[in-house]
Amino acid sequence: LKMHHYIMGWGTNVAKNAKFLNNVIKQVIRYAHTAIRHKSCNKVARDSGGVCDLQGRSVSWLGTHAFYTVFSKKPDVYGASILLKSLQFELSLRRNKPLMYQFKKVVKEGLKGVTALDF
Repeated sequence: LKMHHYIMGWGTNVAKNAKFLNNVIKQVIRYAHTAIRHKSCNKVARDSGGVCDLQGRSVSWLGTHAFYTVFSKKPDVYGASILLKSLQFELSLRRNKPLMYQFKKVVKEGLKGVTALDF
């Protein structure tokens, strides 16, 4: 949602900058995974016995799904762009099918909140 507002605030032409935006999305997702891993390894987490066994592929799939879900709510902005199609393609890859089933309940819960959003 924040990314959508950034894109609109910058006045970015989504169609012309789809590849750039796709790379930014991938970097944001990788950063999120790295930040989670580092926070799970800090002193407080270690002292309290915290464990984080989060796989990069899982974070990547969930992040891609989140961006796709939010951007697909704005078809007038993203519908004709390659960005939305590339996110959809990434989600549809065969290697991601097990993740789709693994996170089915998480996605279902998350979609309940997205339907309430009006942006």
